[in-house]
Amino acid sequence: MKKSSILDFILGITFLFLGIFSLNRPAKTLGILVIYFGVLAIVRGFTSIFGLEINNKEKPTGLRIFLGVIDIIIGLALVSNLIRGALFLGILFSIWFMVESIINLFINTRFSNNKGFFKILILIFDLFCFAFSIILLFNPLIAVLTLPILVGFSAISFGIALIFQGIRR
Repeated sequence: MKKSSILDFILGITFLFLGIFSLNRPAKTLGILVIYFGVLAIVRGFTSIFGLEINNKEKPTGLRIFLGVIDIIIGLALVSNLIRGALFLGILFSIWFMVESIINLFINTRFSNNKGFFKILILIFDLFCFAFSIILLFNPLIAVLTLPILVGFSAISFGIALIFQGIRR
C-alpha cells in the first residue's frame, strides 16, 4: 500500500466514526459546531485586523478593521451562549442555502448547456432547495435540529468514499 492510500483509509475510518458520533450525539455535535464556528470567526477577525500588516506590509484599512471587529463580536457571541449560537447557525445555514439555490438557478437558466428533461429536473431541484431555505429561515429550530444529522450523513458518506479510495489504490 502506498502512503497516500493508507492515509485515505485512516481518514475514511475517522470520518466514519465522526459521522456515527454525530448521529448518536446530536446535542454534543451541535455544541461542537457552534464552538468551532465561533472560534473560526474570532480567528478570522484577528487575521482581518492583523493579517494584512504581516503579509503585505500594508496597514489595514478602516473597513477591514471594522469587519474584523464584527467577526470577533460574532465569534464571541457564538462561544458565550451556545443556545443562541445554535439558533444563529440555523439562520446562517438557511441564508447560505438560499443564496446557493439562487446562484444555481441563475447559472442553470443562463449558462447551462443542459436541455430538456435534465434542465427541468435541475430547475425543480433548485426551486425545492429555495423553498426549503425559506422554511428554514422562518423556523431556524428545524435547521438547528437537522444540522447534526446532515453533518453525520455527510461525514459517513465521505468516510466511505475515502475508505474505498484507500483500498482501491
